[in-house]
Amino acid sequence: MLAFDLERRYTSFVPVPSLLPLTCLTLLMLAMAGCSNDSGPANNYLIGSGIADITGPIVDVEFTGYSRSTHIANGIQTRLTARAFVVGELDESRRLVFVVTDLLASSHEVRLSVVDNLRERYGDLYTLDNVVLSATHTHSSPGGYTHEGRFREPFFDAVVAGVTEAIDAAHRNLKPGHILIGEQEVEGGGAQRSLPAYMANPAGERARYEHDTDRDMTLLKLVQEDGTTSVLNWFAVHPTALTFNNKFVSGDHKAFAALEMERRLAGQSAAPPFVAAFANSNCGDVTANLNLDNTGPGVDDLDSSRIIGERQLETAMALYGSVSEPLTGPIDVRLTAVDMTSVEVSDAFTGMGPQQTCPAARGYAFAAGSTEDGGGNPLFAEGMLAQDLEVDNLVQTVLGTTPPSEALLACHLPKPILWTESRSPAPIGVATIGQFALVFLPGEITTMAGRRMRDSVRAALGDRSEYTVIAAYSNDYTGYITTPEEYDTQQYEGGHTVFGRWTLPAYRQEIDRVARELASDAPVSGGADQGDLRGTVSSRTFGNDFDEPPDGASFGDVAEAPLASYSQGDTMSVSFWTGHPGNALRDTYFEIQKQDGSEWRTLATENEWFTRARWTQASRVFPPLDPLNPFPELPPSSTEAFTALVLWDIRETTEPGTYRVLFHGSERPEPGADTRLFTAESPSFEVASAR
Repeated sequence: MLAFDLERRYTSFVPVPSLLPLTCLTLLMLAMAGCSNDSGPANNYLIGSGIADITGPIVDVEFTGYSRSTHIANGIQTRLTARAFVVGELDESRRLVFVVTDLLASSHEVRLSVVDNLRERYGDLYTLDNVVLSATHTHSSPGGYTHEGRFREPFFDAVVAGVTEAIDAAHRNLKPGHILIGEQEVEGGGAQRSLPAYMANPAGERARYEHDTDRDMTLLKLVQEDGTTSVLNWFAVHPTALTFNNKFVSGDHKAFAALEMERRLAGQSAAPPFVAAFANSNCGDVTANLNLDNTGPGVDDLDSSRIIGERQLETAMALYGSVSEPLTGPIDVRLTAVDMTSVEVSDAFTGMGPQQTCPAARGYAFAAGSTEDGGGNPLFAEGMLAQDLEVDNLVQTVLGTTPPSEALLACHLPKPILWTESRSPAPIGVATIGQFALVFLPGEITTMAGRRMRDSVRAALGDRSEYTVIAAYSNDYTGYITTPEEYDTQQYEGGHTVFGRWTLPAYRQEIDRVARELASDAPVSGGADQGDLRGTVSSRTFGNDFDEPPDGASFGDVAEAPLASYSQGDTMSVSFWTGHPGNALRDTYFEIQKQDGSEWRTLATENEWFTRARWTQASRVFPPLDPLNPFPELPPSSTEAFTALVLWDIRETTEPGTYRVLFHGSERPEPGADTRLFTAESPSFEVASAR
C-alpha cells in the first residue's frame, strides 16, 4: 500500500448546504437583474475558484504524448495542478463547473469518480450534466491515471482527490460577482506544424483568415463582490516545448504562465489563493517548437517552454488590466455523448451527400508522428496513402493485431490502417455564459476544423455566441479532428483522426444539434452510455519492494554537498540518498529556505519554475528506442539507493543571504514494511549579488 496523504486532500470537505443563503444584496439583484454602481458592472453571477495538487508518480513511469519507450520520468520540474471554476446564476438555478488539469488528456473514469465525490457532499448540485474536466495537454505528465494502458491506481486516486478538492474549494468561496471578457493576439506563441494539410483547405476559406493558426487568447476575468479575482483563458498551442528528451514531470509552458501569474497577482485575492488557469483550445496543428524541427525558440527545451509561457503570460496580464466588457445573460449547459463509430452525417455538413463515420482505426501517419515535434517510428512517414502488406504483416506480428476488413479499409480511405481499436462514445457539449459560448470536445481539433466548428455554433446560437471558444481535451480523449481536406493528405493529424474522413462533419452535426437544443431551452436528446472501466483493470505497482541503504551512508545523508557560496545567475546543486520516490507520493519533495534571523523561511519548492530534482540509480540502464516495439515493459527498478539531485537556478531577483535545502524522502526498510518518511537538511550556503 503506497503512503499517500489522502486525508490532507480531503480535510477541506465540510458539509455545505446546496443553496447558499441569499443576502439582501443578492435579493435586490434578483429583483433588479443586478445592482449597478459607479465602480463597475453589476454583480450578476455566482463565482468561485479553487486550486489543488494532482501530482502522481515522478520516477519510473512513462510519459504520455510521445509514445516513446525511452521517455520515462526520473524527476520533477513542476507539480501538476487542478484549477477549478464554478459559475452560477444568482437564483441557484444553473451552474457550470470547468476544471483545467495539468494532464495530457481528460479521463471519463476520473470524471465519474469526481462526480461521485461531489454527489456525496452536495447531492444533485454537481452532476455529469454540468461538470467539465479539461486538460492542458502537457506531454510531460505521466501516464497511468486512465484505465487504458498501464493503469496505476494511486495516480488515479491522486487526480480524483485533487480535482474534487479544487471544485470543493471553488464551491466554498462562491460569491456574487461579474465576469469580464476580452481577446488579444499572442505574438510568437505558436506555429503551424502541418502546413501541407492546412494548405489543402479551400483557398477561399483560407483567405478569410490572416494567419494559419488562431493567435488570439480569450480571457475571462472573474471578479467577486469583495474584489477577489481569478482568471481563466484559452489559447491554442501544443505543450510540446518540453520534448521527448525531457525527463522531468512538468506542466510545460502553460504551467509556467499559470504559476507566474498566480505569483504576480497573489495579493488580488482576499481569502482563497489567486487562481489563473491557462486552458487549451484548437491546437491540433499548432506547435510551440517555432523552428519546426523539435526546437525553438530558446537555447534548450526548458528555455523554450519558459519563453512560450512568458508570451502567453504577458498577453494574459495585458488583458487582465484592460478587459472591460461584462458577460450578461443566462448560464446554460448541455452535455451528452455520441457513438462516433457510426454517425450518419447529412449533406448539410458533408457537402457531398449523406456519409458515415467509421469504427476507430489509426493510420500509418500516426506512427510517423509529427516531424515538427520530434517524429515517431522511422518505418513510417507522414503522407503515406497506400496500404503496405509487408508493413501490415510486421505490425500484426509485433503487436498481435488482426488485419482490418476490406469494408473498414474502404471506409477509412485514403488512410492506410495501421491498427484498429475500440472506442467508447465521445463526450461533447455546449455551454453559454451570457454572450460567451464554450464548445466541449474530447479530441485534438486543428485550426481550420476549429474555425468551422465555431461557425456552426454561431449559426445555432446567434447572439449567445458573440465569443466562441473550443475547449479541447474535455471529459475524455478520442484522438484528432481534422477537416476532410486535411485528412486526405494523411499528415500525422489525419493519421490520428480515428473515425475516418467525416469525423469533423460528424462532430459539427452533433454539436449543432446540442447547441440548438440549448438555444431553444430543450433537453439534450439521445446520448450514448460511455461505460465505466472502474474496477475492471488491474493496477500496476511502482516503487521498490524494499530499499537498500547506500554503502557507508544512511538514507537522508547528503551525497554531494552544495558549494559554500553562489552568485545570482548560478545553479545550486545538492544531492541526498533516498529510497524509491514511488514508495510515497509526497506533498513536497524539497524546500529552498532562507535564514531570517533565528528562523528559516521557505522561498521555493518543486512548484517553482526555476527548481527541479532528478532521482537516479547508478546501475540503472534503460533500453534504447526499439522501432518495432515502442511500448516495452519497463526494466524493473533495482533495490539500490537513489540519489536525488536538487537543482535551483538562482535568479537575479534572489535576495543575498544564507540558504539551505530541506529534502523530504522515503525508504522501505524491508519487503512488506511500512514506508518510512524522513526530512534531510543540506549544509547552508551563501547567495551573493551577481558578480
